[in-house]
Amino acid sequence: MSSQVRVKSKSGRIYVYEVDSFWNKEKKKPDSHRRYIGHIDEATGELVPNRPKAKNGSAAKSEKPSPTCSIKEVANYVLIDKAAKETGLLECLKECFPVEWPYIMTCCQYLCGCGHPLYRAEGWSTHNACYLGSSLPSQRIRELLSSLGPDRQREFFRFWIQYNQAKEYFALDITSVSSYSELIGLVKYGYNRDHDLLPQINLLMITGEKSKLPIYFLPLDGKIKDAKALKSAVKEQQLIEPRQLSVIMDKGFFSKANLDALYDSKMRFAVGVPFSSKIAKEAVEKHRDIIESHHNMITVMDSEVYAATELQKWNNHRLYVHVYFDSDKAAGERKTFHKKLCRVYEQLVNGEPVEDEKFRDEYFIVTETPIRGIKVKYNEEAIDRHLKGNVGWFVLVSNSIKDSVEALTVYREKDSVEKSFDDLKNQLDMKRLRVHSEQAMNGRIFLQFLSLILTVWIRRKLSEAKWAKRYSYSQIMDEIGELKQVTYFGKRKNKNLVLTTTKLQDQIIELFELSEPYV
Repeated sequence: MSSQVRVKSKSGRIYVYEVDSFWNKEKKKPDSHRRYIGHIDEATGELVPNRPKAKNGSAAKSEKPSPTCSIKEVANYVLIDKAAKETGLLECLKECFPVEWPYIMTCCQYLCGCGHPLYRAEGWSTHNACYLGSSLPSQRIRELLSSLGPDRQREFFRFWIQYNQAKEYFALDITSVSSYSELIGLVKYGYNRDHDLLPQINLLMITGEKSKLPIYFLPLDGKIKDAKALKSAVKEQQLIEPRQLSVIMDKGFFSKANLDALYDSKMRFAVGVPFSSKIAKEAVEKHRDIIESHHNMITVMDSEVYAATELQKWNNHRLYVHVYFDSDKAAGERKTFHKKLCRVYEQLVNGEPVEDEKFRDEYFIVTETPIRGIKVKYNEEAIDRHLKGNVGWFVLVSNSIKDSVEALTVYREKDSVEKSFDDLKNQLDMKRLRVHSEQAMNGRIFLQFLSLILTVWIRRKLSEAKWAKRYSYSQIMDEIGELKQVTYFGKRKNKNLVLTTTKLQDQIIELFELSEPYV
């Protein structure tokens, strides 16, 4: 792929090279040839071609007057650059994409700062400081998306996973991303988690429990179910050493086939168990009358629950079954259930429309005769069965976590994946796939994944500083994005001057330790 690369010198001048990238079979890695073609006029952002030499050997004089100054929004670039360096993302991108990385980071900077469709990045890049140093044409974006194929992404994931080999648990989940395209093979109708009446792809993601950073993603068939998605992930992932991978999953992933696959792959896991399973039913019945004891009380993330753990066998493997009972939650659920019983009873007696027909059919006996009319009775047997059932109970199984406190803690912390999916869809323009080929789709999702890494790092810093309740992510990015810098061009040296900052901008600069003169 032929492209242009901008290189910024120490004096501030941006030189432009034409680069032809190719796969070097001998070195077995990407390689490139480049040729100097000119420099960027900082006032206009236009390319000034390499001046031809005159007959006497001296360079021909340019008739264009030199600019005196330029104004650009700079802090968005500096904040994203800080995040890219702190996470190690910039280092990995430079290693895996030696030619394309300025284009990739400019797209990520745009998505993190604006969250608008990528086709609008060209206008945005003309008045914002970015990695390219000039505007990003739509044609270049299309070429970039097509060049980021699965093989090149896999090479990046090898570097990225190796860079993040800290020992921690990894949370795994999937979400749905809708699409209008009929040309992408993975786009199919299936269970849509956003309840969109559109075909979709499923996106599986693995996220670090402690770092909260996305580690790996895998696009899946749109009609695939959660259980099948896990089998695909276990089969496809050969990037993470199985013994280094510990996954935390919700009840949707629990099945006999999935647990067998996890044991076969030698991965550590903790999985929530639905009450349709024999394991959960037997565990609750065994501890129902004895769990509420001071011997069983534990504290997890500022809440007190009762817990018990027992060791079982699963196909000659160890399986720790953790049983939890939250009496406060149970009392609240029982009270809510009783209120609903009374409300539906009144609706039935008064002949009003019932809010929940399934609830009515299960917990009420309604008869009607010509003489006595409608007669409503509570189904006491069904009500008693519900109240003595699973209200307030939770069952979790693991092949490695023996301690009930640790098991529940890591399970409750797995919301890092849900938060990442929320950022992906609401902050980074991923509610719809606006591409119409599988090649472009792979590149588009990859850019979203990289942008998500930067977004998560910024959110984590805000959370650690207890800013999350005062300011949203969008407020922070909008505020810092307004910070402008004027560059005065001198004969020997350029001078940068940052315009007056607001109080909040100063606080953001201090929180993220952004250094002056910001570029």
